[in-house]
Amino acid sequence: MKLSCLIRNSCIFIFALALIAPLTGRSQYFSTGQEPAKIKWRQINTANFQLIYPEDYEEKARQVASIFEKVYAYGHQSLGHEPRKISVILHTHTVKSNGLVAWSPKRVELFTTPHQGIYAQDWIEQLAIHEFRHVVQMDKIQQELPRLLTVLFGEQAAAVTVGAYLPFWFIEGDAVVTETALSNAGRGRLPSFLMENKAQAVEKGLYSFNKASMGSYKDFVPNRYKFGYWMVGGTRQKYGAHFWSDVLEEIAQRPLSVSPFNRVLKRETGFRQKELYETLFSEYRKEWSRELEGLDLTPVSLLTQRAKFQTNYTQAHALNDSTIIALKHSRSDLTRIVKLTAGAEEIVFTPGSIFQESFSGEKNMLIWSERRPDVRWTHADRSVIVVYNIANRKKQEFRYENKLFSPQIAPEKLRFAAVEVDKTNRYFLSVFDLASGKRLKQFAFPQNPFLFTPCWDSNGEKLYFVALSSQGKSLVSVNLFDEKLDTLIAASFHEIRNPEFADGTVYFTGSFTGIDNIYAHHLNDGNTEQLSSVAFGADYPAISNGKILLSNYTSDGYQLASLDNSEADGTSLDEILPKKYELAETLARQEGQVLDFSDQEPAVVSSKPYRKLAHIFNFHSWAPVYVDIDDSDIQPGVSLFSQNKLGTAETRLGYEYNWEEEAGKYIVAFKYSGLFPVFDAELNYGKRNRDFKVIQQTSVQTPSGFATVNDTVRQNIEWNELSFEGGVSIPLVFSQGKYTQLVRPEIEYSYQNVSHTSSTPSEFYKGYYHALTYRLFLQNSLGRSELDLQARWAQAIEFIYRDGLKGSSDIGSLAAVQGYLFFPGFFNNHGIKIFNGYQNKKPGSSFAFGNSVRIPRGYHSFQNDKLYTLGTDYVMPLVYPDLSVGRLIYLKRVRSSFFYDYGRGRGDIYSSDGEVAGRYTTKMQSLGVELTADGHFLRLVTPVSLGFRGAYMPDTQNFHLQVLFSVSFDSL
Repeated sequence: MKLSCLIRNSCIFIFALALIAPLTGRSQYFSTGQEPAKIKWRQINTANFQLIYPEDYEEKARQVASIFEKVYAYGHQSLGHEPRKISVILHTHTVKSNGLVAWSPKRVELFTTPHQGIYAQDWIEQLAIHEFRHVVQMDKIQQELPRLLTVLFGEQAAAVTVGAYLPFWFIEGDAVVTETALSNAGRGRLPSFLMENKAQAVEKGLYSFNKASMGSYKDFVPNRYKFGYWMVGGTRQKYGAHFWSDVLEEIAQRPLSVSPFNRVLKRETGFRQKELYETLFSEYRKEWSRELEGLDLTPVSLLTQRAKFQTNYTQAHALNDSTIIALKHSRSDLTRIVKLTAGAEEIVFTPGSIFQESFSGEKNMLIWSERRPDVRWTHADRSVIVVYNIANRKKQEFRYENKLFSPQIAPEKLRFAAVEVDKTNRYFLSVFDLASGKRLKQFAFPQNPFLFTPCWDSNGEKLYFVALSSQGKSLVSVNLFDEKLDTLIAASFHEIRNPEFADGTVYFTGSFTGIDNIYAHHLNDGNTEQLSSVAFGADYPAISNGKILLSNYTSDGYQLASLDNSEADGTSLDEILPKKYELAETLARQEGQVLDFSDQEPAVVSSKPYRKLAHIFNFHSWAPVYVDIDDSDIQPGVSLFSQNKLGTAETRLGYEYNWEEEAGKYIVAFKYSGLFPVFDAELNYGKRNRDFKVIQQTSVQTPSGFATVNDTVRQNIEWNELSFEGGVSIPLVFSQGKYTQLVRPEIEYSYQNVSHTSSTPSEFYKGYYHALTYRLFLQNSLGRSELDLQARWAQAIEFIYRDGLKGSSDIGSLAAVQGYLFFPGFFNNHGIKIFNGYQNKKPGSSFAFGNSVRIPRGYHSFQNDKLYTLGTDYVMPLVYPDLSVGRLIYLKRVRSSFFYDYGRGRGDIYSSDGEVAGRYTTKMQSLGVELTADGHFLRLVTPVSLGFRGAYMPDTQNFHLQVLFSVSFDSL
């Protein structure tokens, strides 16, 4: 490519960066959190990876290194690119189960604790295949970009290109395709993963492409992983394994062209995204409808009704012959434990952040495991066992050093069993005393299989559970007295989960037919039979009054249903032909290799300490413009960014030029979060240039001669300004189940020095001032549902005191307090917000602090020494239109906020010579509405909100109109 073309493209890229940075920037510049400061880290360096991990994970880290190297050999082939070396950070002290790849800075982060819903493959193996595929995607883009762009912008060049041009459904769909093709399991062979798109297409028809790919508030839409699998996999099935490699090359080599993704699709397939979706899913829908017509469905009696918004009833058990307890999750409500009797529903309890597959009960005793955050450290959260007695409404909690999941109460209600995981990924089946929480027994099994969802036999002598090994999932029992292990169903890569014992039979969910159904394993003869045959999926078996309770999946979620034994399917497992997943098998043939980790030995590599101080800087991105990520703003200048790999240190260097002032400033900022307090500092130095109105004495001619008069003129004044802000804060998080409390004390020192240049008038201010600011923020909040516009119930208060220090220009002091109250509205997902604030300011002789309390909406800020503001809002959704305007706009929700603000302000009135001439008191009122539309622009994944605020001020009879715009990264 010619140099002139490269320069032109770089200039266009800067313009594109300015346009899309507000929509994609902050999604790449982020830290997932921090581990406790006391943790010591080590590292292993292989040919292609640097593993960074806590020192107590040494042995397991060698296995992880070996797994990643094996994945490297095969995980890149269908994209035709071998990525460069990358760091992999292992978070082992948290209960979170996840993995991610970020590119500014580039790294892989793995949360190593498995959850109870994983498919039939080792958790680390799953993560390694999936996340490595993301590395291949990103590095291919980075390497294929014009060289000048990576020289000018660093790693963010690839991040911005991907954010602007690659849909998330492709990014995640391609990774799910790869994990399926390179394994015997994978989500492409998991019926519970596949059923959501099937149910939606068959029962409700095909949604528009925008709705299917970007979601909806009105209707449940399968996420980008599920939608992406069908899109990416179906395209590969039709057009070959290397089709998407060509797409990535086109985007990278022409990063500034208009819609390169659509252009390549059109050229290679004849379809754009929308048309490709309609073609693929029309074929899928016909196929799924034919499959459904060929099923001999068992009749089930529905115990719950479909709701307006998707609702799932799961993990039910019978309290008695007429009452059922279940876990209810709704898009429009908090997760609840509910009691169902004869069509009536009653809330029993609202839990906190409950883990997947971790709720159960024994009659009136309920038990579950939920996540509790650490007071300070994001990656040191814990699991807590919660026991709740329905009869007396008493709750008891147990906390442990290790992580506990899937607790199950014994029939005699004196013990409970749970899956236990330590920080080095050793797995145990443990039994505890229900009254004290003391561990009574701990079982560790050969080869360290991962364990799922134990259940008790009727006399409390045996536990039945699912075990995961390199051969897949098996159904196993252990005798608590002689510790004898029995395998009831041999290991395979089909799903086996959620066992439930009753009357000499172990009921469980199995996927042998390609649809999740309920099965029964009879202990007396060892026979296993299929009981249910449903359209899309059945799960969570339980026995009630001789009938089988189950959760039956529909396009509106899991509905509770019952199946009479006399209506059961009755097909023996021996007679069932294992399901072949045609798409998954095609993808596997394309990759040509299923990775076998069963004989994987720990890598023979040396490790060494990873010194935090030695790696505090990691400069990853830069730009020939000044980028303010926090404010999503771009200005002329230059910027340089650093974030260390542990996410504890962030550095920003730059020069920002102000067009309006025709002057610029140098910026150095640093934030360190690796200690219990968080340290934050920023230093700015540069020239300032502004027009001021000044009074000049001018000689004018009069009939009697010349006279001197004062005249107000505009004069441009230039000066130097040095400013520094440094703060220390302690962000604390407390949780009591469904409530979360935040406490954040903070102290900040600020300094500003004004000095003259050679052209600065001598009478212009010269000097400095400095001040201390003390803040204390307190908040208590109840969780919110997906469709809530604000917290349902919350209280927040902030205390502020700012004091100008002696030895400098006098800027006085300020004391303020402000708070918010949140209440539920009159209807679901409505809300009421009340704001109250008061500040008392003592202006200094030279300057005064700005306002800390907001003024009523519609009014401009003004100087005062006392300010009181009261504000009320009523927020509500108006409509969920799911309306598209081509690829330009996709409108998902329109919402409104009706408000009334009241304020009073007092202050001094100054004469023209700067002397206090009196006092003023002003009253302010405003009422109005904020109307906001939520959706997506240009099919970018980042949700955008655009609207206006209209405020009427009755005291002045003025009307104020303001445009509202915001970008949300919470859903990414």
